[in-house]
Amino acid sequence: MTDRAWEDWAAARPESSLLHLDSAAVGRSSRATLEAVAAHARLEAEIGGYVAQEQVRDRLDAARADVAGLLGSDADGVAFLESASAAFDALLDAWPLTPGDRVGVAASEWGPNLETFAHRGLVPVPLPVDAAGGLDLEALEQVLVSDPPALVHVDLVAAQRGLVQPGAEVVALARTHGVPVWLDAAQAVGHVAVPRGAAAVYATSRKWLTGPRGVGMLAVAPEHRDALRLRRLAKHADLPDVQHLESDEAHVAGRVGLGMAVREHLALVPERVHERLGDVGRLVRDSVAPLPGWEVVRPEAPAGSTTALVPTAGQDVGRVRERLLAEHRVLTSVCLPWRAPLEMGVRGPGEAFLRLSPHVDLTEESVERVCRALTSV
Repeated sequence: MTDRAWEDWAAARPESSLLHLDSAAVGRSSRATLEAVAAHARLEAEIGGYVAQEQVRDRLDAARADVAGLLGSDADGVAFLESASAAFDALLDAWPLTPGDRVGVAASEWGPNLETFAHRGLVPVPLPVDAAGGLDLEALEQVLVSDPPALVHVDLVAAQRGLVQPGAEVVALARTHGVPVWLDAAQAVGHVAVPRGAAAVYATSRKWLTGPRGVGMLAVAPEHRDALRLRRLAKHADLPDVQHLESDEAHVAGRVGLGMAVREHLALVPERVHERLGDVGRLVRDSVAPLPGWEVVRPEAPAGSTTALVPTAGQDVGRVRERLLAEHRVLTSVCLPWRAPLEMGVRGPGEAFLRLSPHVDLTEESVERVCRALTSV
């Protein structure tokens, strides 16, 4: 696909002087997605929320089918929730786990997930990783044979840096040994391919898919649906099992907007988007690596678009982020150790990463702008 496609992607979004390098937080929605959300909100005001929801039932069904394709499921296995975190909580509520059960995690695991596991009486246990932080498949198989956890939980793309875990290989290996795998695809869907075959996958609308905030997605594989602990209400008796996890007080306008964002993503061809984002990440890492005062975090790891930088000259990363935004109109994120305590915590309690997460529209001129800004703050 030519650069023109990525220029068109940018042109479809509202104009801004901001250089947006924060898709790992909230991506930039297109005008069409924003209008889809606004139009449904207006419809609710005109004819009532529940009537409006029925009028867009076909669009919601189409969105569910499209999301199912991205998450490696069928439409009956997909639930819409309010966020990836809400989807994670709903999955924990429904899955037949018992306090004391062990959950295998990588060192890159998202910190709030670790806290949630512990709060529910589950025991996160570190799985073996290689020097780059990726799961070590040979060592993992030994664990699955000798001392298997109740499930393996994989953050497919790390939040604090661009590490991409070998999700397909982990899923295949764990299935061979009868251990279910949950994939946290919050940073993955729309960014890298989500492998098929996981027991459950959850994700969010607002990051790489550039859909609206307030919408999350959950997919559960057919062989696990009958075991879910669900609160089945009579008024929803006709719904597929997994959809009993959805809230009646849904952000329907957001779901309509997600449907539009996913259609736009599919029109670009996901595999080409994934390839482009990989190229974007390499361009950024190659460009910022020589800059004085900064070090790219583990550049040898399999990575997507996201780049993490650690200061080497005593800079305050929070202050750098503020100055990049105020003085240079460059939007980035600060990653503190709570995001990945098993990995970042060993580097020191005060360590922070500056995270750059551009989307497909990044240009060489924009990279030069970033490099100039980083050398001046």
